[in-house]
Amino acid sequence: MKKNILALFVMLAFGASTQAQIVKFTATVGDPEMDNMLTSIHNQALKDITAFHNNVVNTFNIVGSKVDAALKILAPGDVYMAAQLSVSANKPFDEVVKTYSANKSKGWGAMAKEMGIKPGSPEFHAMKKSMKSKGNSGNKGNSKGNAKGNSGNGKGKKK
Repeated sequence: MKKNILALFVMLAFGASTQAQIVKFTATVGDPEMDNMLTSIHNQALKDITAFHNNVVNTFNIVGSKVDAALKILAPGDVYMAAQLSVSANKPFDEVVKTYSANKSKGWGAMAKEMGIKPGSPEFHAMKKSMKSKGNSGNKGNSKGNAKGNSGNGKGKKK
């Protein structure tokens, strides 16, 4: 009986691989429309973190364990933005997460700019359009997304 209770406790404590640490979130893209979209995506993710996880994995073609690791240090909205910026700037997801984690105070707008996505540029508008289409999927985990960006150079492929 004690072993069963202990096993149950361990399963509850460590069982779910898709648990996010609740991290304070403030959208910091600098574009009010994108900030609102990101806040909405974040709030939906908090309602069903597993669906959010699956959506990011499937939409952006990122290995689940990398999304899990990012969710341990970043809020879901930041994880989503890291995935989006990874595709838009053609940078590996891990690199975007690491860079943002070390420079959170600068905000996503500054990160995008440093990675070659300048405000108002065609790349910025393409990223915004992509966020609108992907972010409106309801985070149900069944979005097909497009493989554009992460699949072309091998940097964003599942490893």
